Amino acid sequence: MAATENLRRLAKTVLRQPEWILALTVSLAVVWLHFYFLLHAGGFWRDEVNLINLSGRHSLIEMSRDSFPVLMPLLVSGWTAIGLGQNDLILRLLGTLIGLALPAALWLAIWKIRRAPPLIGLVLLALNSTVIIYGDSLRAFGLGSALILLTTAAAVWFLRNPTWRRTGFFAALAILCVQALYQNTVLIAAICFGAWAVCARQKNGSAALKICSVAAISAASLLPYWTRIISLPDAAGALRTGFDPVKTLASMNHAMGFPLEEYFWVWGFLALMVAVCAGATFFHRKPESGAVRVEYLPTASHSTIAVALAASFGFIWFDASPQKHWCYFPLLALIILGMDAGWFRSWRFHNSARIKSAVATPTGDAWNRDLPLFAGVTLLMAVAGFAGFLWFAALATKSWYFLPLMSLTAVCIEIALPSGRHARAAIVGFAILTMIGAFPFAFRDLNWRFTNVDLVAQRLTKEAGPDDFIIVSPWYCGITFDHYYKGPASWSTLPPLKDHSMHRFDLVREQIQKQGVIQPVFTQIAATLQSGHRVWIVGTMDIPKAGTRMPPDLPPAPANFSGSDLRFTQNWTYQVAQFLSNHAGRFYEEYCTTNQNINSEENMKLSEAEGWQGSTNIGVPSNPQRIHLPPKD
Repeated sequence: MAATENLRRLAKTVLRQPEWILALTVSLAVVWLHFYFLLHAGGFWRDEVNLINLSGRHSLIEMSRDSFPVLMPLLVSGWTAIGLGQNDLILRLLGTLIGLALPAALWLAIWKIRRAPPLIGLVLLALNSTVIIYGDSLRAFGLGSALILLTTAAAVWFLRNPTWRRTGFFAALAILCVQALYQNTVLIAAICFGAWAVCARQKNGSAALKICSVAAISAASLLPYWTRIISLPDAAGALRTGFDPVKTLASMNHAMGFPLEEYFWVWGFLALMVAVCAGATFFHRKPESGAVRVEYLPTASHSTIAVALAASFGFIWFDASPQKHWCYFPLLALIILGMDAGWFRSWRFHNSARIKSAVATPTGDAWNRDLPLFAGVTLLMAVAGFAGFLWFAALATKSWYFLPLMSLTAVCIEIALPSGRHARAAIVGFAILTMIGAFPFAFRDLNWRFTNVDLVAQRLTKEAGPDDFIIVSPWYCGITFDHYYKGPASWSTLPPLKDHSMHRFDLVREQIQKQGVIQPVFTQIAATLQSGHRVWIVGTMDIPKAGTRMPPDLPPAPANFSGSDLRFTQNWTYQVAQFLSNHAGRFYEEYCTTNQNINSEENMKLSEAEGWQGSTNIGVPSNPQRIHLPPKD
């Protein structure tokens, strides 16, 4: 009976608070969008196939041969072992469940920390189409993001009562975090720095030492990968194009800019609010002995949060207008400073006997008072550490790389924002407007396929004969093609590789250090066409004008080469295209998807060549001369 009565009281409380109703509505909409994407995602693209192949090798050493640690391959392996890996849809369902774990973790984290609905996190993070797409993919970004949210909640739970039992729970989640994504290491470090800041303010050395043990244990769990980490510059040389701050910000803008690009600035503005609140909390004097403090943060008072949200919407409106009034944003910041000029001196303390009936936080509950400090320090260290990680990795930055950082930012914003009546009203208004504006863009973005190589492979399985020859370019699309093609025809990538089960950048690196590596491809093309059979091209190859001289080989790359193989791949593709145009009787485009929203990285055309004409000399000039290639991206 007591449990039933408690549930009734909880239901009445929820119904009396509009933010709860709105948060539950947004959550249901998020669940529906995940399943909507499940029905439109299509086949697996190369990164997912790479992970699926590694998860089937039943060896931790083999599973670790990815850009992630072993947690995600182990999860896929377990899903398959219980009989749920028979087809693409059931495997995709695993990704959907992982993606749904992110809003579930957000709810759990904020409930444990503040007993409140995560409304800001739901509309900024869980409703974001980039988060749904790549959180649901069979990669570790969704899993790593959900674990970051849970670890943050565990850290705050630990700070509330730093026992060894809670230390163990905190450490276990931290280990899972770093075993999901390497970049989570810097985010775990940031969470530990935030917790240390609270310990320093409370002068709790024992808790600080326990946090040190969490950091040490989670870092030690990565020692088995040490050889892979230190060999990254050589192993991923073909991917290391260098850290580009402009492209990094563009990728971050793409990830956070939902439903409008200007929402990138909303994230930044709210993060700045968290940092300011953290600074004010850290430098303010402690309450007098025997007193209690009213739960009122001047740095995040009602006027501050109301004007901040108004500034966010106003900035979006002005930025989207034909004439952008950039002065509006700093002007609003000055207004906020003026309205709360007494930030560092307006703290109010009263005798506990006089305000027993007031909403107050006792000094013994210091963890709640220091939430803005924890959130601010964690967020600042996370941004700095993540930037350092991207610089070290020196990879071409993609929007989905930022999912874990976005998740940590969302939970930090949630736990640092005030909970007053005016603040709640402003947050509800912001969430309603964002949700209304997000749905049209969500439908557009989620009606999207990861690849069309599965469709091309299915077509070739039916149409390509056993004596036909298939060429796949660029070479990395051969991973997807190898997974889906079940026909009898032989096939090759440019350059020819002996393993298409995973990303073999080492084999590509060997090929670009040679000359004439695709000569066997020309030989097989000529033999196939001269015998009356067909050559199929799977790729983005354009058909050049016949009679033009083929471009020569590029000079071999040096042994210490570190950079993209794009120019070599393009050169081989142009050579094959020109060879077919010069020697095939017919060379034409057979299939091209034009009416579907498909991942640009794997939106392949299918071209067909048949017949033979011209000289039987199939040699390719190897002298490095003038090479007309399009500019690098």
